[in-house]
Amino acid sequence: MTLERLRAAMETGGQHIGDLIWWALAEARIDTAMLESIWAGAQLAPEYLPDPPTAEKALKSAIREAALGQSERLIRLGKEDEAEVIFAVVRETKHEDGSITYQQETRVILDRQVESVSFDVPGHDLAGVITARFTELRSTHMADDVRRSMMKVLDACAAVTLRDHGGVYWVPAPYAETVRRLQGAIEKIGSSRVYLLPVHASADASKTLGEAAKVAIEDELAALKAEVEGFMASPPDRPSTLVRRLDAFEGLQARANLYRDVLQVHVQDLEVTLSGLTTTVESLLNQKAAA
Repeated sequence: MTLERLRAAMETGGQHIGDLIWWALAEARIDTAMLESIWAGAQLAPEYLPDPPTAEKALKSAIREAALGQSERLIRLGKEDEAEVIFAVVRETKHEDGSITYQQETRVILDRQVESVSFDVPGHDLAGVITARFTELRSTHMADDVRRSMMKVLDACAAVTLRDHGGVYWVPAPYAETVRRLQGAIEKIGSSRVYLLPVHASADASKTLGEAAKVAIEDELAALKAEVEGFMASPPDRPSTLVRRLDAFEGLQARANLYRDVLQVHVQDLEVTLSGLTTTVESLLNQKAAA
């Protein structure tokens, strides 16, 4: 069944209660400035954009790409500290007697202070490839960066995962416009596609999505409870860690309210549990303030 036929079949229900969303990122490597432009054009919040590529990340990505297809040469991390990161290009030679010898050809050096890459054997071919790739990747986002930004948007849209390992999500109807703007943005990146399937109210749809939403809320609540219990045994050093948990409690309550309104989902004792967790965290904050 094609997506259009499936969409037509699912649009025969009642009120629109949300959308199923999944995607395929293809050729999703993109220049930082271009991604920012696409994002702004889709009116998506800039805080969901990936962090700018770091020099270290760019170098390690360049190393991985340069290592592909190298049958006789290895690229190995030799040093990594606050001042520099050094990779060694090593030639591996196998001998007839079964022994193996290694000869270092050059070092590729990242100066963390000035964020520049150099190598100590002028004209070395593989080191030159690494340096060129590093220069390009310093201003390039990879597919994983795009995916993480998508997940930030979906999380802000109270999305519910419908598979244990993600990949397919349901987004409540109040965020329909946002996910369509996200779809438009992502489909401008390489050959990527984002698929949206509207879901309309029916007994089966509401039951299935309601169960998934309920499990998502219960799992997050259990994780927050476990985290707060850990705080009681060993309070975090930074008060900001506790403040962020208060924000998480409010966010969870807001999502639970949304699922209740759209799907008539109710998580037993949610309000009581969140209230108790809030009291505990506020008490820990007061203790830190008094110390």
